[in-house]
Amino acid sequence: DIKPSTRVGISPRDTRAKMPVCGVPDNLYVGRQYTSVGDLRSMLKEASAAKFDFVVVDLFKRPDTIPSDGKYTLQPSTVSDLALDSKTWSSAVIGNLSDWIQMETPAQQSYGLQALEQELSWASHLGVYGIVLPPPTSQCELYAAALSRIGLSSICTTQLMVRIPLLRQEDGVEVDGWNSWNQLRLLCDQNPRLQVCLEFSADLPETDQELMRWLGEPVRSVIIPSDAFLTNKQGFPVLSKRHKAFLMQLFRNKVQVILQGLPENVKETETEKYLHYVARLFQSRPAPTAQETFEQPYHDYLQAPLQPLQDNLESQTYETFEKDPVKYVQYEEAIHRCLQDKLAAGKKQLVAMVVGAGRGPLVVAVRSAAVRAGADVKIWAVEKNPNAVVTLRHRCVVEDWRNVEVIEKDMRFWDAPRKADLIVSELLGSFADNELSPECLDGAQRFLEPDGACIPSKYTSFLTPVTTHKLWNDVKNYNDLAHFETAYVVKFHQAFYPTSQIEKCFEFSHPNWELTSNDRYAQIEFTSEVDALVHGFAGYFHCELYAGLSVSINPESYSEGMFSWFPIYFPLRTPVNLKSGQKLTSHWWRCSNDRKVWYEWAVTAPTPQPIHNPGGRSYSVGK
Repeated sequence: DIKPSTRVGISPRDTRAKMPVCGVPDNLYVGRQYTSVGDLRSMLKEASAAKFDFVVVDLFKRPDTIPSDGKYTLQPSTVSDLALDSKTWSSAVIGNLSDWIQMETPAQQSYGLQALEQELSWASHLGVYGIVLPPPTSQCELYAAALSRIGLSSICTTQLMVRIPLLRQEDGVEVDGWNSWNQLRLLCDQNPRLQVCLEFSADLPETDQELMRWLGEPVRSVIIPSDAFLTNKQGFPVLSKRHKAFLMQLFRNKVQVILQGLPENVKETETEKYLHYVARLFQSRPAPTAQETFEQPYHDYLQAPLQPLQDNLESQTYETFEKDPVKYVQYEEAIHRCLQDKLAAGKKQLVAMVVGAGRGPLVVAVRSAAVRAGADVKIWAVEKNPNAVVTLRHRCVVEDWRNVEVIEKDMRFWDAPRKADLIVSELLGSFADNELSPECLDGAQRFLEPDGACIPSKYTSFLTPVTTHKLWNDVKNYNDLAHFETAYVVKFHQAFYPTSQIEKCFEFSHPNWELTSNDRYAQIEFTSEVDALVHGFAGYFHCELYAGLSVSINPESYSEGMFSWFPIYFPLRTPVNLKSGQKLTSHWWRCSNDRKVWYEWAVTAPTPQPIHNPGGRSYSVGK
C-alpha cells in the first residue's frame, strides 16, 4: 500500500541561527569551506555568525615527502578530537580527506592505501557528518579497490562523498567528470553508500544533456568555488544563466551547497553576499502545485502495481483516484460526445455499461453527460468488489440514481439482459494493459451492440531508457533475482533520460471483434544522446477515449494536472553503459496462459543480456 510520508516546509534563511547539517531535508543548508584550519571553535563561531550551517575543513596536514620506509604517519590538522564536542563534530563539520593521495604506482599505492585507511579511521572516530574523498583519476582501479576494501566496508560508517569536478584537466586533456564518476562507481559495484560531492567549474560541459545527467546520480552536495561566480553591475556575485539553471535543478534533489574560496579575514558582509545569493535562488523556486505536493511523498518509491482482478481495492485507494481533477472531466466529455453521436444516429433509449465501477465516479460521469446531451440512458454499474458494491448501492439511494442498476459480478462472466450501446471503463495501469484491461473488455464486449462504442477506444504503451541510481540500488537491496524481474510503479524524481526518444511498445483497440490474441512482441531501438548508464526503462501510456479526447502519462502528450497514474519501471539486472550515439536494442513480450499475464524483457545490444522474467517466474498479473 502507498504510505505517504510527512514532509516539512521550507524555513526562511534569516530565521536560522543554528548549524544543523542533519536537519529538515526540504531546507537549504549552506556550508563554507576553509583553506586552513586554525582554532576550529573560532572558525565555527565565525561561520555561524555569517549564517552558514556547517563548515568543510581539511582534516589532515600534507606530508612533505614519502618517507624512505614507506610508512604513513597520521597528521591531523586539529591535533585532537577534543577540539570539539561530539555533537558539534557530527552536526557541523564535513571533513576533507587528503587530495594528494594517489595510487597509480606501486609506491604510491602502498603509501596511499595506508593514508586512506588511517584517514578514514580518524574521520570516522571524530564522527564528522560527512567525509569528502579526493576525486578519481582516469586510472582509478587501485583507488576503487582501496575504497571497496576500506571505505565501503563496515570499517567506516560515516557518509562518504567523492569530490567530482564537472570538468578538469588531466595531462593537458579536458576530462568529463561524469565519466570519472561512472568508472569509479561501477568498479565499486554501485555501492549506495558512495555519493557525489559535485564541484562546479567556471566552464561547464558543452550540452545541457551532459549537465542533466547528474540529476539521476546520488549528488549529496555541490561545491561552488568563488571563481564560478560573475560580478554584476552592482558589484554583487552572481552565477551565469547555465550555472543558475543547473543549480535550480539540483535543488529539487535536496543538495547541500558548499561555498569554496571565499575571501578570508574580511568583513562578514563580503562572504554573506555569496550565501545570500544562493539563498535567494533557493527561495525563488516556484511554490509547488497541488499535484507536486500530492506526488512528493512518492518520489523514487518502489510500489507494486495494483492487481484489481486478483485483489479488491481498499477505500483509500479508490478515494485517491477519485480526487484526480483531470481524468473524470475528460471521461465525461468523451461520454457526452459519444451520446450525442448515438442520438444523431437515431437512437432513443440508450444503455451504458460501466465495468469496474468502483465507488461510482464513472457512473457520475455518465449521468452528467446524459443530462448535458439530453439522453435517456440506462446504466449498469458492474463491480466485483463486494465492499465497493455497498457504496454503489448506498449512492443509488442517497443520490437518487434511479437509472442505475448495480450488478455485483465479474464483468467477464455476467450475462447482461440486453446489449449495451456503450461500455465505459477505467481499467488502465501505468503501462496501459498491465492491469488486464484487454482481457476484461474482451470478456465484456459480447454484450455490446454491433455499432456500440468503448471508452476508452484505444491505448498504447511507450518506453524510454532511464538512469536511476537510487531505484536500481533499492531493487538490488532485496538481494534476489525476483525483484530485478518485477515491474514497479514509480514517480521518477532523481532520474535522467539519456535519449529524447519515447517509443511505442504495445497497442490495443476496443471493441476487439475478432478477439485476436492479446499477446504481443516488440523490438525497440534507442540511440543515446550522451554517455550514460542505463538502469532500466520507464514506461508510460497514451489512451484515446473517444473522438480525439485522451488521457496520457506519456511526457510527449501528458494530461497536465492528472495524477491517477505514475510511470512504470522495468529494471535491468545489469545496467548498460552507453556512449553518445550508441544504440540500445531492447525486446519486449506480453505473454499469457489460463491463469496469468506477464511481461518479459531483454537487451541485445550493445551486449546481450539474459531475458528477464521468462515464463513469468518472478512477476505476473493474475487473471
